[in-house]
Amino acid sequence: MTGCATAPAAQPAAVQLTMDGKKLADASELQATAEAQLAYTLDYGYVARAGAAAVSCWFAKTGLESEVDKRLWCGPVQVPGTGASTDWVPVPLKEVTKTDDEVRYEVQSPQVPEKGNRSTPSGTLVRTDGKQFDPSKQQDLTAGRDFLAVLPDDGKRSNHELGLGDADIKLRDDLLGTAVTGWANPDIWFTSEGTLRAETGSRLRVVRMKVEKLNETDSGFHRTNWQGFAPQPSELALEVPGKRQVLPADRLPASGSVFVVYTVPDPQEGAEHITLGTLGAKSLEQRAEVPSGKRADTPPQVLTRASAPAQFTEQTQKIRFNDRELGLKITGVRLGRQRPVKLGESQYDVATISAPDKALLEVRIEATGDLPDTAGGLWTKDLITVTLPDGSAARQVGARYDGGPLPFAIVVEVPADTRSVSVGMVDGLLDLPRLGKTTIAPVDSRATLALEF
Repeated sequence: MTGCATAPAAQPAAVQLTMDGKKLADASELQATAEAQLAYTLDYGYVARAGAAAVSCWFAKTGLESEVDKRLWCGPVQVPGTGASTDWVPVPLKEVTKTDDEVRYEVQSPQVPEKGNRSTPSGTLVRTDGKQFDPSKQQDLTAGRDFLAVLPDDGKRSNHELGLGDADIKLRDDLLGTAVTGWANPDIWFTSEGTLRAETGSRLRVVRMKVEKLNETDSGFHRTNWQGFAPQPSELALEVPGKRQVLPADRLPASGSVFVVYTVPDPQEGAEHITLGTLGAKSLEQRAEVPSGKRADTPPQVLTRASAPAQFTEQTQKIRFNDRELGLKITGVRLGRQRPVKLGESQYDVATISAPDKALLEVRIEATGDLPDTAGGLWTKDLITVTLPDGSAARQVGARYDGGPLPFAIVVEVPADTRSVSVGMVDGLLDLPRLGKTTIAPVDSRATLALEF
């Protein structure tokens, strides 16, 4: 009888790599040395595993037959804070010796990308044993320890459709706000870049959150001439037992929703928290447990309230400005712990509440009517008063003004639980630029502002 056999699959053949047309000496040792160095970046959580196979280091082909780039690429990994796709860590090579036909290199320190920044080679990757890999090919991921992906959310699918449970966690300060609206502990998560699973020893988590970068969307912070440094944007971070990972600001929309997909140890000891850090001289950290929302801090009372109403009804008080009739139009209000105010003629700074049971109320103003030619906001701000329900006047901590007769915002300190105030102009005689002595007086009644938001 004649026997039949299936031929074994062809194995890649070892290849001789070249740099600048010269043979690359000890290329296999370069791969092994780089892999040993990359192990430290994995141990310390600078990058996360993103594949079932061990992380390995490759040369990048330049397009010529055996010519490769003068650095290694190690992966696949994931740089925490990027998307749910594979990243690669470049490892530079330094020339040591060179002969007519051979060149020798040594491995330098891995160039680990900053959190949230990707690093991906172009072209085909190759190893000395002949194996090749296309890094641009979409593939499913196995997420390892310290994996953290920030993914866009168009909001078109409900939590139920996505397999998420509902959550209600709100954290805000005056520069950043977030609301966690969904949470899940899935075995698998589908992304536009492929299917995501957790490797053995880890569990997958998904948080859906809305974000607003108030330092970008709130016009009060649109200044360039700050005293000292501009206010530092606040930081959102995710805490799992033994690890704190900042969500990169450039992965978060100015106003919108994202999915944060991450891994936790399995089994897990301790809870997960979402944190909001207010940076700068008046720093503050807020922490809430996920998914329960239980607070692990005691925030200032004002930060447990909304910062502004969803809709605001403008009101106008008529005022007499010498022989002119103007309007003091109230265009909006904001409640916060910190608000920007003008210092003297040019610079701005951030005022902060004097106690945890206080709030800063910003009243935004527009002058209407036959406007006089004067930059009077520095003086007229003191005639605009805010009265509390008990009849007392709120202390003005600052204002913002420019070239018009009235400021465009005043900031007063009020009790944090204040639910209404009255705002209006009082009588005064001022010496204003270009106008000289100017009599100012209200014509009709003050505006009552409800702060039920």
